[in-house]
Amino acid sequence: MIKRLPSILIVTIIGSALLAFASPTNAQTDVSKKVAARLAAAADKLKAACGDDLNKFCSSVTPGEGRLIFCMMAHEDKISEKCDHALYDASRKMEHTLNLVAEAADACWHDIEAHCANGPVGGGHIAQCLIDNKKKLRAACRTEIEKFPAAK
Repeated sequence: MIKRLPSILIVTIIGSALLAFASPTNAQTDVSKKVAARLAAAADKLKAACGDDLNKFCSSVTPGEGRLIFCMMAHEDKISEKCDHALYDASRKMEHTLNLVAEAADACWHDIEAHCANGPVGGGHIAQCLIDNKKKLRAACRTEIEKFPAAK
């Protein structure tokens, strides 16, 4: 087994933040809708891989405030290889996405200030602004934006 269960904590924290970003109440942009769809698909994949483990070890735990995560961490030596692999895969994908965001933020800072500074914050509005202004962006920013599936 891979046994990298602490990555579940990273996935949960970041996933929660991204879900807040792309929640239906904030799904005002095409970007936030695409992010929400991708997050829902990832959550379904994790549920499919870890559902049996959650039922077996944590069925009596009330969801919320990280209790399921802590329960799974308490049973990390017993979780299935299927769940362990899915958690590892999700954490790697999340890490990759966060690296893309950081690189885009660095490359696009000037363009964000020039084209998107007066728009709404949150809900994917800055990302949508960059996509909408793609032809006006500096080459380095355009290159980074093109790496995002939501930009296509």
